Amino acid sequence: MSKALQAQYAEYQASLELRDLNGFGRLTARNYDAYLLKQYLQPSATAYLADLSDADRTTYLAANPFISWSAGKATFTWDDFLTHVGARKKSAPAFDAFDLSTGENNEFRTGTTRSRHFTAYGLKNDTTGVTNKRLESDIPQKLDLMNPMYHLAKKNPGRAKHWWIRLGTKDGDTSLNISANFAAALDNLGDNVSHLYYWDEGHGANIDAADFITWIAKVTGHRPN
Repeated sequence: MSKALQAQYAEYQASLELRDLNGFGRLTARNYDAYLLKQYLQPSATAYLADLSDADRTTYLAANPFISWSAGKATFTWDDFLTHVGARKKSAPAFDAFDLSTGENNEFRTGTTRSRHFTAYGLKNDTTGVTNKRLESDIPQKLDLMNPMYHLAKKNPGRAKHWWIRLGTKDGDTSLNISANFAAALDNLGDNVSHLYYWDEGHGANIDAADFITWIAKVTGHRPN
């Protein structure tokens, strides 16, 4: 399943035609690991380690020897980062389960039908006895309504122009690519984007709320009370 989904994702990523934020180039499935390392992950680890005391930094680096610390910067490989993060919390496929068991399957319920497939791949591999050969006709529109990338592709001139986006590097529920693609799409449209990953934080982390308030004040011109 992972191999099949990997191939589908490569096609999807190419279809987005996204450029990165700082001159890295066109984002593809082939170069995304290097992009995440350079643009986000190594800077995130650097900021985290720089904020520690000398003693705490020495202890952390001793416990995580995959990180090289030199001239105030952290470097490491993609493979070592994946080992550090550990196992993902979701199996494959993560959302459109073959047995219609996920909350996302239930999200597409209709009438007396409790759960439905919303991808061709999930439907093709259904294990519940569904006889449909094609996704039901209302599914594509519902997917578009839920997908911010769909609306950004239309440029949507009434959208917000300032964006604060955060994710934890150890988020086992959400792929790092999700927010990175979102941030790149916004940047490609010329919007003001502040996008960072919190080092070693998980799903739903929020550790710089004060910085967020300061950012709002700067964007709006209103001083925080």
